[in-house]
Amino acid sequence: MKSAIETISYNRCTGCYGCLNICPVDGAIEFKKTEEGFYKPFLTSKCIQCGICQKGCPVITKINNNNLKDIKTYSCWSKDKEILKNSSSGGIFTELAKEFLKDENIVFGAKWFEGEIIHCAISKMEDLKPLQKSKYLQSKMGNSYKEAKKHLMTGKKVLFVGTPCQIAALNTIVKHENLTTVDIICHGVPSYKAFNKYIRESFNLDIKNIEVDFRNKDEGWESYNLIFKDKDKIITKNNLSKDQFFAGFLQDVYLNKPCYKCEFRTTPRQADITLGDFWQVPKGIKNFDGTSVVTVNNKKGGDLFEKIEAGIEKFEVDFETALKGNPCLSTYSQKEKNRVEFYENVDNMKFEELQRKYFPFYNPSFLRKYLGFIKRKIYSLYERLR
Repeated sequence: MKSAIETISYNRCTGCYGCLNICPVDGAIEFKKTEEGFYKPFLTSKCIQCGICQKGCPVITKINNNNLKDIKTYSCWSKDKEILKNSSSGGIFTELAKEFLKDENIVFGAKWFEGEIIHCAISKMEDLKPLQKSKYLQSKMGNSYKEAKKHLMTGKKVLFVGTPCQIAALNTIVKHENLTTVDIICHGVPSYKAFNKYIRESFNLDIKNIEVDFRNKDEGWESYNLIFKDKDKIITKNNLSKDQFFAGFLQDVYLNKPCYKCEFRTTPRQADITLGDFWQVPKGIKNFDGTSVVTVNNKKGGDLFEKIEAGIEKFEVDFETALKGNPCLSTYSQKEKNRVEFYENVDNMKFEELQRKYFPFYNPSFLRKYLGFIKRKIYSLYERLR
């Protein structure tokens, strides 16, 4: 029987690790970086061609969720200023995680490890900080779904946070009343190949020592500053308007192939709760230090959200209001702009040359996003001074 990857091809494979986690043979599937810089499954000689991996592939195995089509949508943020400071948006992930960790239950999330992003499990508050903040790269899931299932079988409650495709994969493998899922509003994941090339040529440092705060808020939530660190030492601080890597990311030049027409960025959502930044949030329901958009997608999500209400400020809004600044909340397709040309030349040109040629700062699509950022920042300053 055909394997999952043979059935769907690499162009549709999100790299979610579902096949690896359901495979009954250790070592039959290995995840490696492709030439484009994305982790995808490769079959080894241990594969017995049982086809079970198809059941763990969310592209093949569609799970009918019971999530509400009439979901509840909120603008909200944590009342805890320290949580707000250490979060990319409104700190709601941390508030949700606290609810699980107070009883030493399990939280799965993404953290930096040797210059890449990995998923891991924690059970104590002191281990939460590395899981905070946005990481705009593909997370290596490892055996996270199998580990979540093991924790659930021991009686633990599990909060699992990931991208829509990761949550869809988890849902094909694990079904348990004590599992709560959170998916993030995802723009798509950029290439490690592009990221590593940028880091090497810009800073001449060991990739394994690099960490990036993609959403530093020292100058406010809407400032969009990136801080690059080498072993906790700040190397440089770039604004959105000056960072070459982010220019390519925002112009959709080197996203993972299936991200351009994502099959999981839909309504109803994959998870019990959905989190993201509330861009274009209406006046009066906004915190200048960070505002999250939250959609509560079913009763389980609603029950959890009620438990954190004492620690947050929240305002209910209609879904269409949230969708204006967050098109990735629902079905949304991006265009492949210069992607083929970028990969044809990525090994032959400097990153700076690639940026000037294929995703210049003056590109209309980038300028639209940057001007929107400028408008939000001016408006924020105006509101603060009033």
